[in-house]
Amino acid sequence: MPATRQRPHHVAITKRGLSRNWRSTGGLVFLSLLGIAQASAETRQCHLPDLHTVGERRAIGTNDLIRLRDFGGPGLGNAPAPFALSPDRRFAALQMRQADPATDSYCTALVLIPVRGGGKPYIIDDGGLIIASTSTRYGVTDLPLGTPKPALIAWNPAGRLLAYAKSFPDRSEIWIHDLVGLESRRLSSSPVDVEALSWSDDGERLLYASRRDLPAARDAIVAEGKTGFHYDGRFWPLSSDMPLPSADVPLIDQSLDAMTGKTQPFRPSDKRALHPAVQWPSASVTYAQRGSRTAWSAPADEGIDTPSRLQIRMGNRRLPCRTASCSGVNSLWWSDDGNTLYFQRRTGIGNSRTEFFAWVPGRNVPRRLLSTTDALFGCQYAGDEIICAQEASNTPRLLVAISTRDGARRLLLDPNPEYAALEPGAVRRLEWRNDAGVAAFGDLVLPPRYTSGHRLPLVIVQYQSRGFLRGGTGDEYPIQALAARGFAVLSFNRPQWRPATDAPLNEKEYLRQSMHGFADRRDVLSSLRQVIRQLDLEGLIDPLRVAITGQSDGAVTATFALANSTLFSAAILSTCCESESGLEISGEALDNFYIGMGYPATRASGESFWRVASLVDAPDARPVPLLIQAASSEFRMGLATYRDLRRRGWPIEMYIYPDEGHVKLHSAHRAAIYDRNIQWLEEQLNPLPATPGG
Repeated sequence: MPATRQRPHHVAITKRGLSRNWRSTGGLVFLSLLGIAQASAETRQCHLPDLHTVGERRAIGTNDLIRLRDFGGPGLGNAPAPFALSPDRRFAALQMRQADPATDSYCTALVLIPVRGGGKPYIIDDGGLIIASTSTRYGVTDLPLGTPKPALIAWNPAGRLLAYAKSFPDRSEIWIHDLVGLESRRLSSSPVDVEALSWSDDGERLLYASRRDLPAARDAIVAEGKTGFHYDGRFWPLSSDMPLPSADVPLIDQSLDAMTGKTQPFRPSDKRALHPAVQWPSASVTYAQRGSRTAWSAPADEGIDTPSRLQIRMGNRRLPCRTASCSGVNSLWWSDDGNTLYFQRRTGIGNSRTEFFAWVPGRNVPRRLLSTTDALFGCQYAGDEIICAQEASNTPRLLVAISTRDGARRLLLDPNPEYAALEPGAVRRLEWRNDAGVAAFGDLVLPPRYTSGHRLPLVIVQYQSRGFLRGGTGDEYPIQALAARGFAVLSFNRPQWRPATDAPLNEKEYLRQSMHGFADRRDVLSSLRQVIRQLDLEGLIDPLRVAITGQSDGAVTATFALANSTLFSAAILSTCCESESGLEISGEALDNFYIGMGYPATRASGESFWRVASLVDAPDARPVPLLIQAASSEFRMGLATYRDLRRRGWPIEMYIYPDEGHVKLHSAHRAAIYDRNIQWLEEQLNPLPATPGG
C-alpha cells in the first residue's frame, strides 16, 4: 500500500491504509452542513485550567511533563506561528493540546485570549485531532516526520471571522467561527492536508494551499506495483517497502467563497496574501512595510554562515544601520505611524539571548528594550505591545505582551498554572570554550535541595538548550524528573561548527568541510570533554558515572563520542546508528545526500572512514550499557549495530515504538520512554546514595 500520513494519535486509533479512502477527487470538496455527520464524535475538547489553580508542592515527575498543555510547534521559531493575532488586536487565537497517556490520546481546543481589558481566555471549539506530520525532502514527500501537524489559524481583515483547519485521519477540514454570532460552521473538507490558510484582501474568500494531486500520485504507485517497482530514489526503505510520492507533486493555491464554500478563481493578488514572503527581497529572514517605508534583514552575501543585517529603505533613500544591534535580526515591525521600527534579534553564545529594540531610522541609534535568555518567538506587533510566545528554563510556554515603551512583560495566558507550584531543581547557565576555542553553552540542573559535597551521576541531554528544559530535542529525556531522582543533568546546546575559511560557502560545501577530518564532530566532542572536566573539578559530578543521550544529530554525537573516547559509562539513543549498512538500508536519496557530504560511496573506499565515524566499526570502543528506543520508521538503520554489538558482548537492548516517525508523538509511547529512560539510568548509574538532599 502507498505510504500516507501517519494515523492520528487519539483514542480510536484507526487502521493504516488511508490511501484507499483518498482515491477520489484531489480537490477541496464542499460539504453542506446539513448533509454530513458531526466531527465532534472523533474529537475530545480540552478544558482550560482555573487561572488560580494551585498545585501540590513536590518534585517534578514524568506525568507532570507529559501532561503539560502545549500550543504551537515543538520548536522555538516563528514558523509555524504559535498563535494568530486579530487585525484589531483584541484577541489572540491558538490551538491548545494536552496528552493523556492512559488513553494514548490528545485533547485539543481552539482558544481565544483577550489581549486587552483583562478578560479571561475561553474555548470556542475543539481543534480536531493531533496528526503526525510528514515532510517533503530528498526528492520525495510523505516522509514520516512525527511532530504534530501545525495548526492553521487565520483572521479575516475585519477581525470578526476566524478560519481554522482541523485534521482527521482521512481528511482536513476548514471551519469558520463568527465572534459576533458565536457560532462555528464547517466550510469544506479535503482528502489531503491543507498546508497554508489565509483570507483574501477583501475578506470575501478563503485562500488555501494543498497538494491536490497527491491522491492521484499515490494511486499511480499502487498501479505501478502490479508490474513491479523500479528501485530508485523514491524508495525510503527505513519505513516503507513501496516508493513514496515525488516531491514534484505541486502545492496548488486555491480559493473558496467564505459563505458557500464554492470554489472561486485564485487571483494574482491572492498570492501575496497566502504567501507573504513572495514580496520579500532575496534571502530575507524577515520583512516589514508601512507605506513607502520598508525594512528587512538579510545576509550581506550568500555565505552559509553570514549573519543577517538590518536594511531600511524610505522611499528612494537607503538608510544603513551600522551598529552591532542591527545584526542577527529575525523579526521586525513598523509602528502605526511609520516613524519607529521595532525589531527582535538573537545574540550571545550560540544565539542564546533574545533582544528587542526600538529605532527611529535616520535620527538616533537603536534603543534596547529588553535582553533576556528567555526564548521569545512567534512575536506579532500590537501597537503599544508586542505579543510573543515565551519559554524560560523552568517555565513552560506562556503567551506574553512586551511593552514597546520599556520592554516590561505582561502575562496573557499561562496554560499550566499548576506547574508553578512544583519544585524544580536549580538551573545554572554554563558557558565555556573547547580546545579549539569554540564557544559553547548549556544548562546544568541539580536535584532539588541538593547540598554540595556529594558527587552526582551526570546525564547529558542534547542538543538545544533554549527555552523550557523539558526533554531535549525530540523530548525523550525528562530533565527535571531526572534531577528529582538524584541525577545532575546537563542540557547541552550543540555549538555550531565554524569553517576555517572566510570564503562564502553554500550548504553542500559547508557540510563537506565540516566532515573533512570530522572537524565538526571533533569540535562537539571537545566541548563535551571540556564541560565534564569542569564539573569534575568543581566536585559536582562523578566522572565515572556519566551517561550521554541523543536523538537525530544528538544520537550521532553520542555514537561518535562512544567510538572515539572513554568519557561515558552509559548511553541512550533515540535513533541509531550511522554505519555502512545503515546507509545501505536508507535508500538512494538519503545515501546520495550523505555521499554529497563526504561519506564514502563504496565499501572499498569506506574502511578508514567508518573506523572513526561508526560505533560498530570503531576498533577501540569501550563496551558500555546501551539502550536504543527507536521509532518503527527508523529502527532498521540500527539493526546491524545492534546485532554486532550484542554478539560481541555489549550490554545492549532495543525497543521499537510502532506508528512513529522521526519524532515520537503517541502519548503512551512518550510516557513509556520517559519512565524507561529514568529506570534504566538508575540501574546503570545508581544515583540514590549520592543524593541525600534530593
